[in-house]
Amino acid sequence: MSTEKSRKNRIYRENQKSRINRRNRIYRRNRIWRSFSPTRPGTTALAWAAHWDDLGTADLLIQAGANVNAATDYGVTALSLACTNGSAAMVEKLLKAGANPNATLLRTAETVLLTCARTGNADAVKSLLAHGADVNAKENWRGQTALMWAVEQNHLEVARALIEHGAEVRARSKSGFTPLLFAARLKDVDFARILLAAGASVNEATPEDGPALVVASASGHEALSIFLLEKGADPNVADALGFTPLHYAAQKGLSDLSAVEYKSSFLPPPDMPELGKALLARGANPNARIGKDYPPHTRAPFRQTSAKSLVGATPFFLAAAAGDGNLLRLLKAGGADPLLATKDNTTPLMVAAGMNRVQDFLEGEEKNALEAVKLAWVLGADVHAVNGSGQTALHAAAFTGTNPIVQFLVDKGAHLNAKDKAGQTPLSIAEAISPIVNNQGALRLHKDTAELLLQLGATPLAASQARPSDVVSLNPSK
Repeated sequence: MSTEKSRKNRIYRENQKSRINRRNRIYRRNRIWRSFSPTRPGTTALAWAAHWDDLGTADLLIQAGANVNAATDYGVTALSLACTNGSAAMVEKLLKAGANPNATLLRTAETVLLTCARTGNADAVKSLLAHGADVNAKENWRGQTALMWAVEQNHLEVARALIEHGAEVRARSKSGFTPLLFAARLKDVDFARILLAAGASVNEATPEDGPALVVASASGHEALSIFLLEKGADPNVADALGFTPLHYAAQKGLSDLSAVEYKSSFLPPPDMPELGKALLARGANPNARIGKDYPPHTRAPFRQTSAKSLVGATPFFLAAAAGDGNLLRLLKAGGADPLLATKDNTTPLMVAAGMNRVQDFLEGEEKNALEAVKLAWVLGADVHAVNGSGQTALHAAAFTGTNPIVQFLVDKGAHLNAKDKAGQTPLSIAEAISPIVNNQGALRLHKDTAELLLQLGATPLAASQARPSDVVSLNPSK
């Protein structure tokens, strides 16, 4: 891929992430406003002063005897509003006037310290801690602590202050997440560094998500994953489905397969070759196999979207799906078996040729795919192999309309007229006879691929197999 295209892809990913973060901030702001609105029943003049961060008016009201702990029907106090604003000066003023540093919201038990940790003013947090705030208090919705919120919201100085005042670095939320596991979803190595220095275990895990190394690699954080390895993380850990960090090092292959898709709150990162090197150097198993498919609801970046199964897939298989020749060579050098197929006998050669993709190869991907196909063949792949649906690599190449791969496979002896279990040949697929091809995606017509197959000797389709007149080509040039 060209440098210019790589730059554009990076900008696109950054813009997508920015839009997602902005959407999440708006959602949180609206939710917070509904709970903390100063128009709620029981709101006092002092609450209004805190809301507007009006220190002078707050002084006058306090001197006049205002109740600093008065709360709305949601349990919102003036101190809650000051923490929502992240106003260290207002927080300190209210605390000196006797505000309760452990005031909580009625419905969620969110403490003012949790609120301040979320909004991110380290001085406000320090004031609360100095006045006796419970550093390890949990809200009752998800059982999370102020330290977890500080990490999740990327407030490093707040996290430092909480740790210095005794925050429990191994505390667990109701889902089993620790502060380190929250940090593993971020890019910043500094959070992991201070948590490990404070006593967090690098291999602490949940049964579903696995340890921090799996979470970090699944989130596409290469530098953080390597840092965790350097701190002693087990390179062969896995989540409940059997995905290892080495699988996630090749995770572009996951996003390219029709069996899974990225959730909207995640962005598909590129493969991570440096992580692959670091894992293999520390003894990661290059032939680890996925044990289960993604369930419909999961915290992972992916979710299952079709009947296509990934059970049995290796990191080499995913690298082949991504068309990542460098990673394929790295894995082979590290001991990967290039012939291991999935449970339904889909081979690395097949996915390199386009099997299970939801769309054609994009500009620049076709060349990489051809390289992966050639490498798989050199390493012993059988061009005649069929998967559980009866399809070969040539069926896949016809589906994506990738003529160089079609030509290569036929040159290596691929059967032009091989039929899958649905009776489809590579030619009928290129001619878009079926609206849905083996659950892979929408109808595609690849005229030039069909012409190439005929030139290479494919048997012409019978009149009864003619393409329906209402078929619409999604790629007229092909």
